[in-house]
Amino acid sequence: MNRIIRAACALGLVISPFIVSGCVIDPPDQFAELAKWAATRDQRMAWWREARFGMFIHWGLYSGAGGVWDGKVYPQHYAEWIQHWAGVPCAEYARQMKPLFKPDPGITDTWADLAKETGMRYAVMCAKHHEGFTNFNSREPYSLNNDITGGTNISPPGRDMAREFADSMRSRGLRAGFYYSLLDWQHPDAYEMALPAYPKPTHPRNHAEYTRYVRAHVDELLTNYGPLCTIWFDYSDRERQGEKWGAAQLLADMREKQPNIVVNNRLFEGLENKNGDYGTPEKYVPPTGLPGMDWEVNHTLNESYGFSSHDKHWKDTTTVVRLLCDIVSKGGNLLLNIGPDSRGHVPDEAQKTLRGVGAWMKVNSEAIYGTTASPFPRLSWGRATQKPGTLYLMIFDWPKSGRLSVPMRGTVKSARLLGREGTLKIGRGSFQGGQTAIDLPEAPVDAACSVVKLEMAGAIEPMAFMVYPSEDGVLTLTPHDATLDGPSLRVEMVGAVEDVKYNLGYWLDPVATATWPICIDQGAAPGDGQAGEYLVEAELGCADASAGAKMKLETPGGTLEFTVPATGGWQQYRTIELGRVKLPPGEHTVVLRALTKPGEAVVNVRSIVLRKK
Repeated sequence: MNRIIRAACALGLVISPFIVSGCVIDPPDQFAELAKWAATRDQRMAWWREARFGMFIHWGLYSGAGGVWDGKVYPQHYAEWIQHWAGVPCAEYARQMKPLFKPDPGITDTWADLAKETGMRYAVMCAKHHEGFTNFNSREPYSLNNDITGGTNISPPGRDMAREFADSMRSRGLRAGFYYSLLDWQHPDAYEMALPAYPKPTHPRNHAEYTRYVRAHVDELLTNYGPLCTIWFDYSDRERQGEKWGAAQLLADMREKQPNIVVNNRLFEGLENKNGDYGTPEKYVPPTGLPGMDWEVNHTLNESYGFSSHDKHWKDTTTVVRLLCDIVSKGGNLLLNIGPDSRGHVPDEAQKTLRGVGAWMKVNSEAIYGTTASPFPRLSWGRATQKPGTLYLMIFDWPKSGRLSVPMRGTVKSARLLGREGTLKIGRGSFQGGQTAIDLPEAPVDAACSVVKLEMAGAIEPMAFMVYPSEDGVLTLTPHDATLDGPSLRVEMVGAVEDVKYNLGYWLDPVATATWPICIDQGAAPGDGQAGEYLVEAELGCADASAGAKMKLETPGGTLEFTVPATGGWQQYRTIELGRVKLPPGEHTVVLRALTKPGEAVVNVRSIVLRKK
């Protein structure tokens, strides 16, 4: 090695490729690269935290199948996995699907118009999904031509759908980014996944060649499509993550070529891991958000991401509005998916819902854009967001009494309903030391969610957390609302993606307790309060061999003792009736205790529900 090359290597002046004129260049250090990303995160994420709402677009060859193969309907939720569900060999899949992919001229303009009308601020389109086909015109040899599928590029001649997408979004003032699957069901050197008909290679897989292919694809996206808001990677697991994908090199490439870009966390295992810029819970909302990190829920309008001709489980406008409010109130973003068909048409049902959301956003968007999480852990009637000096109260359940109780103190300068003229009267509630009370008109502005805007003089002072009965008299005690005392007992998260559930688990020592603070409103007049008789039910899980533990639930209206039944397993649940209690007005606690533990653990608890009779 000559002196000039040796000096260049020592100074780090040659960073790519890994071998230059005999000088071996080490790949970037993963820990150091993640630290560099963290150092600029706040600056790069400023627009993302302002936006709060984006469009996800799953579109590819799978869109032509619509969840059906050779006349057979595959009811699985994710129609973009049709090649997997039907076990179709890659060559046959390409032969049948490529002729069906015929995007209408200008179709990405219609997506951009729809996103803008809905109130979205950014959009992310699939550049490559698990099946390995590319919506961008890659110059990689395997993408241009291969003996498995004939090539991965699927844009019609003379067109590049990725470019059309990016140009359309930017022309409407939206930011554009790309989804890129790290899995690949057709590339012969990719990790073999569960695809039954995957063409078995006759040679050992050269994963270094596949990571080179991935890096080249990402480089093309970064270089050829203008400024991108994000690269949305998918997917990693315990065996395939981080350096198995060349994560440090990909991060270094992105930072060098597009220093303002943001990246999700799926180069690493776990949807809530803190690598990258933001977490990606899929089709579920963490009950308390993800404190200490930015996060974005990717969700669907029906059950599938890709177009499905048979999935009619469409979310209506109310469901999506409340989903958006819930997520933003906990400090997250919503990336809401559309699944266009093979011509790019968005199903009419999806368009109807999105336009309804857009109408709501025209009135209430200031409660979404640029807001931060609610100062309240939970509100029985809805959600809240805030900006400096302003609090937005998102009312799902309009109070029958005409008075909204807000668990806070502080000086309110003014209160008004967004979308309605005039101001609202502010007073003090009759319980918990005088909550802020707002007198509301008889009917809401919007049945999905009406927003009260409070202008504050000074800081918001949330009161001590309490669980309140809902407007229909249901008091729900959840794992996250409990104070846990004693060894082992904790909130347990079970499942992944849309099947995530939470429970109190690892109750290994009977001395542990779970305590919930509750507040029962006495009402402004006799007979209109929340006091009275409640039916108590508990959703419990217990392995058969551990059943029989004695427990008691202590309430202000008396103690209920019960025996934990066998439910068939720790994550198999039954709802059992514990009895009835009379709850008086005021602030109280409900305590769950174990008296005995005959097996390996006492019980798992998903919820305790008290229903006013």
